[in-house]
Amino acid sequence: MRELYLNKSPYLFLGVSGDPLKTPYSIVGVPFDTTSSFRSGSRFAPIHIRLISQSLETYSLRADVDVEDFPPHDEGDIIVSPGEISWTFRAVEEVSGELFNDGRRPAFIGGDHIVSVPIVTGLVKTLGRDTCLIIFDAHLDLRDSYLGNKFSHACVMKRLCEVVDPRSIVIVGVRAFSKNELNDARKMKVKYYTTLNVRRLGVRGVAKAIEDIASSFSRIYISIDTDVFDPAYAPGVQTPEPDGLTPSEVLDILYKIVDSRVVGFDVVEVCPPYDVNDATSALAAKTILELLSYIHVRH
Repeated sequence: MRELYLNKSPYLFLGVSGDPLKTPYSIVGVPFDTTSSFRSGSRFAPIHIRLISQSLETYSLRADVDVEDFPPHDEGDIIVSPGEISWTFRAVEEVSGELFNDGRRPAFIGGDHIVSVPIVTGLVKTLGRDTCLIIFDAHLDLRDSYLGNKFSHACVMKRLCEVVDPRSIVIVGVRAFSKNELNDARKMKVKYYTTLNVRRLGVRGVAKAIEDIASSFSRIYISIDTDVFDPAYAPGVQTPEPDGLTPSEVLDILYKIVDSRVVGFDVVEVCPPYDVNDATSALAAKTILELLSYIHVRH
């Protein structure tokens, strides 16, 4: 059924599409950036990240495995309707739900961060609410609406709080928010770790805190907004924010927290028109490759 909502991409992630009967991993593009409030262009990220990924080596030092031995199946891109949020959400939710129902472990490539909302909605409707959301993001994104739009990418966490219990959400690398958002996070008991927390507690300390929170949940879903990285490493994002995390910090935390309960993840908000020498697309592709490796060795 999901084939009705998917278009094949001219490029494949890592240059190969694995046999879906032999690998549980899927690559899915979501080229939707209608809700961007600053830089637009993340709709080009799925195809661009696929292209850049073909220049990367496939061995993970941390996981000590080669993704070439278990290449993900590239499902293609979800057909979206530019400017039409409700139709796009329905298509993304349908594809997400079917993938999770089939036991796939999908890696979604956005697109605006708002695409995480229908992805998680599909997950919850299929597998249940007993899911911990671990989100790497520079922003709290807890506004109820932004510029009159309740589905702005500045409202991602608020909409996710309507899909899952806010207490099941952990945000890592946050450093940009309004006073009201901070008050709401505290009231709703959304857990968050700022860049200062990461540096003061260290990678081990933050990873241990996340593991303790996630320990009471049956499933984990991970979302990575590439603006969590400092703009020195990821200049081509929709809303860059200084004082971010390094790639090593993010990958080290991910390696420590990924376990057999991780059912999927997304990497969002790469904005190729603003990228410098494809640095951000390469980092996003590397992050996807590494996460697939960590999930593989923990299952």
